[in-house]
Amino acid sequence: MITRILYKEEKKLYQSIANHPVQTWDWGDFQESQGHKVYRLGVFESEKIISAYTVSFHKIPKTNYTIGSLLRGPAIDQEMLDNLKKIAIDENAIFIKLEPNQIQKTYDSTNTPTTHLPDPDFKDLLSSPKVAFYPFTYIVDLSKSEEDLLKNMHSKTRYNIRLANRHNVEVKREVTDQAFETYLKLLFDTTKRQGFYLHSQDYHRTLWKMLKGTGMLNIFTAYYQGKALSSFMTFTLGDTLYYPYGASLDLHREVMAPTLLMWEVIKYGQSQKLKSFDMWGALGPDAKPTDQGAGFTRFKQGYGGQLVQFIGTYDYVINPNLYKAYNIVDKVRWKLLRLKASIFRK
Repeated sequence: MITRILYKEEKKLYQSIANHPVQTWDWGDFQESQGHKVYRLGVFESEKIISAYTVSFHKIPKTNYTIGSLLRGPAIDQEMLDNLKKIAIDENAIFIKLEPNQIQKTYDSTNTPTTHLPDPDFKDLLSSPKVAFYPFTYIVDLSKSEEDLLKNMHSKTRYNIRLANRHNVEVKREVTDQAFETYLKLLFDTTKRQGFYLHSQDYHRTLWKMLKGTGMLNIFTAYYQGKALSSFMTFTLGDTLYYPYGASLDLHREVMAPTLLMWEVIKYGQSQKLKSFDMWGALGPDAKPTDQGAGFTRFKQGYGGQLVQFIGTYDYVINPNLYKAYNIVDKVRWKLLRLKASIFRK
């Protein structure tokens, strides 16, 4: 096998094998727009591409060091690590964070897991103290009939869908700048209300501007009496629909607009002959009702999807001494960011 850096002329080749929205060529372009250094690598066997992945390097402010990131990429193997190390040294990286797009465990209705893959075991590869994506998510099987999907839902979710329909909540799929601005306003209203940390509005506007023409993005909005109450952004890649971002007003909650909105997104995925709907993140089976994120986990759980656990988050350590110092500083930084978010919520 040969692994090499890919060039712009090979974008179509790369896209043919990309297996997650954040591993697409266009997402790499977006990362570059944010000031990050991006490398796209292809793995070839007998001149045929068999795997590909993007790794980006993020500069640590006021230093000459960087942090690498390879999220939702292919399985980790020694050849990948050897190639990443060469690039990491050139980029003066302290470590590279890896989160493979591999499902390690599936859970049944009693939360009993079935393990499909062992943990990676490589030298200098440590279990990371901080994840990028939630390690769990719900995946809805879109190949099922609408009748079966409704049957698998929690009874309260089915009831709330009917309730929203009785209130004449209207859901629209829109790929327009106006729809995006509505979504963005709702997103930041939600973030402020719930005290979450979020990227800036400029970040989200650039994301929309650069990806809206790729066919990957959609905006779905639920309206009640002409007012937008809830809005979701979705990604489509291959045979999978993804739900990365959602927002709702704390207004007219009695009409259950978000519940109908999610159901209409699922039906859209069916109409496009997609196979699965990845809800992008959830808490695990041992989560407590008081845990942050418990609300959106219950919301997603209501649609009857399969709870899965990804293989995990790992840090490929290049500079062990600076890695320890970085984690101490980063822990303090995130505490301050969460404190700032909670203060603005008040």
